[in-house]
Amino acid sequence: MITDTIYEHLEDIQTTKIKNFVSKPTIIESTDTLSSVINKIIKNKAYDAFYINRKNTFSTNILSLLNAKNITSMKVEPYLSPIPYVSPNDSIQKASHIMTHYRTREVPVVSQNKIIGVVTAKKIIKLLSSKDNKWIKANLIYTQNPVTVTSDEPLSTAKRIMISKKIDHLPVLNKDKIKQVLTSSHLIETIIPKESLGRLSRGANRVHKLESRIGNIGSTRVPQCSPNDDLNKILKLMLKTDTTCCLVNLWDNLQGIITFKDILGLLATKIEAQIPLFIVGMPEDQGDIKLITSKFEKTLKRLQQTYSEIHEARVSIKKQRSGGKKEGKFDVTIMITTSHHTPLIYKSLGFDLGEVLEDLSQKLLRNLSKKAKRRSKTSIRKMGLPVF
Repeated sequence: MITDTIYEHLEDIQTTKIKNFVSKPTIIESTDTLSSVINKIIKNKAYDAFYINRKNTFSTNILSLLNAKNITSMKVEPYLSPIPYVSPNDSIQKASHIMTHYRTREVPVVSQNKIIGVVTAKKIIKLLSSKDNKWIKANLIYTQNPVTVTSDEPLSTAKRIMISKKIDHLPVLNKDKIKQVLTSSHLIETIIPKESLGRLSRGANRVHKLESRIGNIGSTRVPQCSPNDDLNKILKLMLKTDTTCCLVNLWDNLQGIITFKDILGLLATKIEAQIPLFIVGMPEDQGDIKLITSKFEKTLKRLQQTYSEIHEARVSIKKQRSGGKKEGKFDVTIMITTSHHTPLIYKSLGFDLGEVLEDLSQKLLRNLSKKAKRRSKTSIRKMGLPVF
């Protein structure tokens, strides 16, 4: 039960208070123009920007802003989404769950109704690198078969893929080889109009740039590893090159990609159950937590009656950020680890978390019960006994 072992190994980091890991935030106003917000983010080498209104905190990020159509004059307010905040005495685990759930790289730190800083994914990565993680291999955490683009495709294609797939990294192929990785940060820097241009020429310039080829735009200093390389090596490479991803290759073939999100997923919350249950991106709402745990505990107990080889279950919950004020859909993935074959993965999407969980539970019960019945019939045949 590798997740259980990882959980125990990283428990001291999970409970570490964030007060010593606070960085300077990128603060904006709801009346700021999109171009002004983007310039602030680029200047601060950030990914997220934050706004506070009384006791409520809001954020936007580069991926959300890519969806904007008129960045010159439009205000940022429609692209602000509510986000929970942390206090200096909250834990690293709580901050990592907010990042995973809301697809951010920074979480606002609030004290006396003021944003006093942010805790960043990079600071957590640095903290993780201080541990002896040589037994945690890349093949345990990487995202398989990442989406790629070719250098001949237009920037508009890369933009569309990033927005639709909710991803920030696109490996770029040139003559069937990965030459660089295009990120959402590269893309937004490319299409943002120069302040010195007139209003009409700004819009025309932006459209022209989006239709131009990707070419050599992107980072060529992206670390690469093999599936058997250890986490310490990966973290060291990412920190040394100051990148947010690492490519996983096997015999010069791209197998996967590791991003901050994949690494933060190691800081899952463990729910005590008959079958170990881990949740990544735990929602802040206590009712949601109880709903998740009770729903899957019941499902896992039923499954264990017919599928006794289940080792553990891992639930990943993310909230889609569309750039509007609506909270968006819940994107839920559950991975079942068994003693045979590769992990079983099921996904569901919807506005109502309860309905999404019910859909996943039904999928699990149907599919795993069928697998169990097929194995049972096979064993009876091998025994030479009649099959009823």
